[in-house]
Amino acid sequence: MKNKIVLTAAFFAASSLSFAEIALTENLSVGGFVDMSYTHSDDDRDNGSDSNNSYQVDQVEITFGLDYGVVTAQIDLEWDLNNGSSIDQAFTTYDLGNGFKVTAGNYDSMLGFEAFEAPGLYQYSKAYSSNIEAFENNGAVVDLSISDLITPGTNNGVKVTYEDGTQFFGVSLQDGGIFGDNRLGGDSDDLAINFGPLDELLGPGVLASGSSGYAIEAAYARDLGNGFNIFVGTLMEETEIEDGGGAETSVDTTVLNGYVTYETGAWLFAAELIQTEHDIENLEDIDIDTFLIMANYTYSDQASVTARISNVDVDDVFDAMKLTVAHLYAFTDNLALAVELSSVDYDFEENLVDDGDTLEAAVELLFTF
Repeated sequence: MKNKIVLTAAFFAASSLSFAEIALTENLSVGGFVDMSYTHSDDDRDNGSDSNNSYQVDQVEITFGLDYGVVTAQIDLEWDLNNGSSIDQAFTTYDLGNGFKVTAGNYDSMLGFEAFEAPGLYQYSKAYSSNIEAFENNGAVVDLSISDLITPGTNNGVKVTYEDGTQFFGVSLQDGGIFGDNRLGGDSDDLAINFGPLDELLGPGVLASGSSGYAIEAAYARDLGNGFNIFVGTLMEETEIEDGGGAETSVDTTVLNGYVTYETGAWLFAAELIQTEHDIENLEDIDIDTFLIMANYTYSDQASVTARISNVDVDDVFDAMKLTVAHLYAFTDNLALAVELSSVDYDFEENLVDDGDTLEAAVELLFTF
């Protein structure tokens, strides 16, 4: 889980919304959420999908927590619109004492300011993604979703963490970061390596399959006092792959992440920088620079407003600037409504794809238990 010293869940800050607090027995508790939304998107380019309306249940998650003193465990069962049913996280933690803990299993990355799940977000959408990511390329529609190539997600591994009242440190050895193959050590031939639309735009050829050798992730956070918190983290990953022609090559991935938060009264400010480099042997590298600047104002016990500027810059491919405003309102301790409006401006290099803007609106209803 992300460092609780630095990251404050929006709904917890704006209200008393409760989450994962149902005790079934002395050792077992359960919680979770249901996330549903209505979205509307407009695209000013002629790409065959100028507008889009949708209403759906985005995600359902049930979290089981087990507590046996120095040994705890967490299992997250998840259903989402894109991937269906799965085990999101499943890990065990042993408390060594004096602030040190060892965790083993399948767990979320420590990197990134934004939370993985809806209850921890200050708005509906993520900073580095868009509802519309389909663009014209010489008459063909190209899907340009690259948010999964920016920061690591959930992987299998073992990590050691230390935490006291003012600082946090963690180091993790895992099966992968961005290209995990669900096994730590050894070889696997069923890892799908896919740079998707960047293959078409950069022309490196199709990357087919391979095995993720290993990844090391490290993070440090500190409460500086007077409302300031800082976070720095890195990921180093090595992945062996086989391209479409059967030739063996490798991808060395490096992620550098840092952010700072400042809280004063009802205001919370955050600024984040991420540098991601995919060094592909014998092919063109992929460099992605991203940043966000956010301000959140909690104006009552039940409500807050958020403004955010975020940017994704893929070297020699495109630059996307996203502006977002959102309002959160908690009707009860367990039910909240988010309303968001975002504008995304795309600027492509060398006329690879038609430039343009998208306008995206969302209404999200979140129930937690």
